[in-house]
Amino acid sequence: MRNTVLSYFIILLFPIFAFGIKPDTIYQFTPKNYGLMYKELKVKTSDNILLNAWFYPAQELISIDSMKYYQEGNLTRNYVVDESIKKPTIIICDGDVNNMMYLISFAYFLCSNGYNVLTFDWRGFGESQKWTFDDNIVSEEFITDYNAVLDTLVNLPGVDNNRIGAYGFSTGAYISFIQFSGRKEIKALVVRGMFTSYPEAVKNLDLIQPERKHPYPSIFDNDDYKAIEIAKNITKPVLLIVGENDDRTPKEMSIKLLSQINSFVRDLWIVKGAGHGGNIAPEIIEWDNFKLRMIDFFSQNL
Repeated sequence: MRNTVLSYFIILLFPIFAFGIKPDTIYQFTPKNYGLMYKELKVKTSDNILLNAWFYPAQELISIDSMKYYQEGNLTRNYVVDESIKKPTIIICDGDVNNMMYLISFAYFLCSNGYNVLTFDWRGFGESQKWTFDDNIVSEEFITDYNAVLDTLVNLPGVDNNRIGAYGFSTGAYISFIQFSGRKEIKALVVRGMFTSYPEAVKNLDLIQPERKHPYPSIFDNDDYKAIEIAKNITKPVLLIVGENDDRTPKEMSIKLLSQINSFVRDLWIVKGAGHGGNIAPEIIEWDNFKLRMIDFFSQNL
């Protein structure tokens, strides 16, 4: 059964990875291809950019036997939810490459375990409004995008605003960490491939890729946008996940961050044999354990 389920998600578990913005604007699949109930939302940012988002209500999964009919496009699952029952909700933040199609696999196991899930695409990604990026490895507008999505989430029916969690990886982990510190709505956070600050990350990237430059917006030089500085203000539950062999966001960065976080609930999982992304990402190397740890963390802290 496990192998059958994995076969449906194999393409979604092998996104490419980069430190540098590489948007993908095409959805090869959508949640309907996996028999999932969802709503597509258009989120307007404070600077009037429209972002695309998918909201998955907590739900029972369809049978694996019928999955192929949804994959082939012959069936679409109707959105039938009792929105008077408010559920805990997880907002998932993508990295700096691909689009939220690759997050369907995460939404699949979370929404089948009693959680609503909201995924979204940054401006310029997926079917969000087009945006021209410069040469920076991150966009400061990502902070604006996240704020708009979170503002939308707290007003959705069926969402328990006292039980909102977040997950992000790589660039998405960093933006999620900033928002976790500044937004009281997020009660618990899981980050994978986290780093201490952009200045330190760039020093590391320059060693790995000396042939290219790694510029970033100057806002990330401010202490208010350095994870290692804002970590001291975090008192909410945090789980850090990093690959043992991650050369882009090495485990030493997560260890350093953990030492600064002031929460009574803080944990670090270093995944043996894992790297940063692609087919050696922690969630690939330890997919079953990854799901269990996520569910266990959120069930205890939301």
